[in-house]
Amino acid sequence: MEVTHSELEALADLIAKQVKSILAVDQVQGRWLTLEEAMQYAKVSSVNTIKKWIAEGLIYAKKAGQWKVDRESIDSYFESDKY
Repeated sequence: MEVTHSELEALADLIAKQVKSILAVDQVQGRWLTLEEAMQYAKVSSVNTIKKWIAEGLIYAKKAGQWKVDRESIDSYFESDKY
């Protein structure tokens, strides 16, 4: 099987994005997360998913200028029967 240069580049880009995502989650600290940090922590592909979970009361967040999401509520949601 022969792999083209462009296929190798695409695979390398995909791997780099996955590694970056994993490292970003490991670097998230503290209880309160931004929407983007919450998205990475929950490993979802859209901030809209986090906003939907907030609106449905599945996770807790507060708005003080910008949204701050409670990391512990994400953990509780994943451990619940609702997920």
